[in-house]
Amino acid sequence: MEERVPNESGDQSDEPPLPTRSPPSGCDLIPKPRPFPSRKKSVKLPSPEAIESETYIIQIPKDQIFSTPSPETAIIAERHRLPQKKERPCCNRWLCIIVALILLALVIGIIVWTFHILFTPKAPLFTVVNVIVKNPPSTHKKTHPGYQITLETENPNGRLSISYGNKGDATLLYKNDKIGTGKFPEVDQDAGSSESIELALTGSNGPLPDDVETSVQDKKGKKHVSLSIEMDVPITMRGLGGVKLGSKEINVVCAFKVSSLGAGKEVVSQKCQSKFK
Repeated sequence: MEERVPNESGDQSDEPPLPTRSPPSGCDLIPKPRPFPSRKKSVKLPSPEAIESETYIIQIPKDQIFSTPSPETAIIAERHRLPQKKERPCCNRWLCIIVALILLALVIGIIVWTFHILFTPKAPLFTVVNVIVKNPPSTHKKTHPGYQITLETENPNGRLSISYGNKGDATLLYKNDKIGTGKFPEVDQDAGSSESIELALTGSNGPLPDDVETSVQDKKGKKHVSLSIEMDVPITMRGLGGVKLGSKEINVVCAFKVSSLGAGKEVVSQKCQSKFK
């Protein structure tokens, strides 16, 4: 039996050593990387069997053809690309419109109501204080007497002042007979105030009615007589700061009874109405 002598290098392999080849000319030997001193564990590389078992798929794209789409196609593609907004139901839109109209009507109503309360004018109020006969006729001489009527006017508007024009007409009547005519004086009246106005009337031509003449001759105040006065007066209304808000014409009718025209006493009873024409 042959006895094998172990190699001096201690290699137990029966295969002869592989011959070493010298590197080709022009190529440098690749130095082996030096291990980092801080690395404690060596990295385990996958075995050659594991590498051979893996499969790699490489996909090569086909030739791509770029073309410019038509405008219609571009619009359709853009619509599909962008997120479409959800359209609100028709009933919701109608509901919003109705609610908006209701709110608008409420706002307009509040504004109109406020304007009506603050700036809607009211006709001034009149009261007959007394009636005095000027130049009464004597028993021997028929003359046409004049009349001086004292009126008190009240402005019920708390925020509007009133200016009475001097072109207003005033007529004193006994039943349907005119016994005196004149002009309404020009007067400025502040808001919410009262003014006393003297109205001078000229006696009408022609004989006086018997009841009026008897009351004029009465000095004791026993011959009562019923008269009425009608006035059409233009007025101008002004707001805060004297701002002109408009002009109107008022009609005033006062029916009153005096105890005696000759005695010059106060009015016994009366009823006055004033309104805008």
